[in-house]
Amino acid sequence: MPYLPLARKYRPQTFDEIVGQDHVATTLKNAINLDKTAHAYLFTGPRGVGKTSTARIFAKSLNCEKGPSPTPCNKCTACNEISQGISMDVIEIDGASNRGIDEIRNLKENIKFASVHGKFRIYIIDEVHMLTQEAFNALLKTLEEPPAHVKFIFATTRPYKVIPTIVSRCQRFDFKKIAIQDIIDKLKEIKQKEKLDLEDEALFLISKASDGSLRDGEVILDQLLSFTKGKVKSGNVREVLGLLEQDILFDLASSLINNNKEKALEVLNELINNGKDPTFIASSVIEYFRNLMVAKVTKDKKKLERFFSEEDFYRLEDQASKLSLDEILYIIYSLSTSIDLIKKTALGRIPLEITLIKLTERKGLTSVRELTDRLSALEERLKGGSFGYEKLPDIKESPPAQKEQKEIVKPPIVAEEEVAAEKDILLLQKIKNSWSKVLNFIKMRKMSLATFLSEGELLKVRDNILFVGFDKNNTLHKEAIEADSNKSFVEKAIHNIVGENVKLNVETVETEYAKEPEMPLEENVLEEELESSPKRIDPIVESAIDIFDGRIVDIREKRNKE
Repeated sequence: MPYLPLARKYRPQTFDEIVGQDHVATTLKNAINLDKTAHAYLFTGPRGVGKTSTARIFAKSLNCEKGPSPTPCNKCTACNEISQGISMDVIEIDGASNRGIDEIRNLKENIKFASVHGKFRIYIIDEVHMLTQEAFNALLKTLEEPPAHVKFIFATTRPYKVIPTIVSRCQRFDFKKIAIQDIIDKLKEIKQKEKLDLEDEALFLISKASDGSLRDGEVILDQLLSFTKGKVKSGNVREVLGLLEQDILFDLASSLINNNKEKALEVLNELINNGKDPTFIASSVIEYFRNLMVAKVTKDKKKLERFFSEEDFYRLEDQASKLSLDEILYIIYSLSTSIDLIKKTALGRIPLEITLIKLTERKGLTSVRELTDRLSALEERLKGGSFGYEKLPDIKESPPAQKEQKEIVKPPIVAEEEVAAEKDILLLQKIKNSWSKVLNFIKMRKMSLATFLSEGELLKVRDNILFVGFDKNNTLHKEAIEADSNKSFVEKAIHNIVGENVKLNVETVETEYAKEPEMPLEENVLEEELESSPKRIDPIVESAIDIFDGRIVDIREKRNKE
């Protein structure tokens, strides 16, 4: 009798044997009991989690001679034929190789025929996302209103590629990855039935390598049984799957903990010379430090004790005690970044070497907790209105006796007068930075007002009042700006450009001051011609512009008649 692989030999035959998909099994069993089975189902999820097996069990439950029943007998002709894949009533179609419109047309022609043994004619289409757009469209009407004796079950690993009009006509079931412990329990069951010699750590490594796929775990176990002739140890699993030895990971982690650059590069060089990929090395080290993180924070040590020998567990716990949680998180983040660099560049091992060297230079780093403490202190000061630049307490420079009191030390309280003064200074600087834009804004509407205002000097801000100073020789400009309409217009211009509500106050400056050159106003062509013209605008015209909120469009000189 030919050898039957473990994945086929221990394929589930009833809903109760399905591993890790209780939500699916329960719903389907209840639908059968209540006689509420749909005409179309969509099973989605990763590979090897039981989609096709569940479809077959569902088909047996519907077509069993003692059914429909949630527990097929697995003894009648219909059940046996479905289990062997030779049933005339259950047609399994590979969507990847039968993806065209012609195959769907043939399917539509065949569904009108009645079933041979069972009550239903069931079509299981695997990898349904591979069907073409035309094939999907040809299937739509049939899928919406199929004959009463026809059921459709679609399976796919990529549900996002199935068109929405198909999905909306199906009951969708999302299969999830199977938990490591569930895979371990299933492999232990196989171990007992096959009387295999398997180490517990080997079972854990196989289950972890299967990445949530029970079928992958059974295939890996089959491969290992051939390699070891029935006696599987953890070292065999690492050798066959190319995993890193726990001792090597321990040595590499120790070199980082002890800031030993030479040792870190030595271990890395040995691994690469043995054919290990830099990305794989980085991923393995990340997983090791993840275990250190769990050992650091978890209260239930048994969660880790199950997956490590007693010696390895105590070594892991010892290493975790030598690192702070911030350091562990920083190491994990840095190694993750190195993986991105390795993939994006052709530098190979270099990004990983650089990362390992950097991780041995952690003494100069500021901890996350220290940074958050400083940010919290800064936020409190900002909430209180303090915008000063006082130096925050330097935690590292504090003596040991003061470090213990760090959490109860509050930031220095700044006097209200100093706070107000600092806010006024910042506001004045903000207005100065945008003053040329304010003048341009005013100029486009009231050119003379902008001209008068440009002669003034921004002196200070106090209590949201902007003081603008004018030389005693510019009294006319000062009086023009003090007019209520002009003053209000300037305040609105500042609000529009700067975004601050300020009041304007103009005053005469008795002493001479050095006026800083303003940024040049943006001019249009006409305005440039006006300024370059030897003739000045008549003051009467300028006043009319202000009164009627007007603007000069053109100036034409009066020609003398010859």
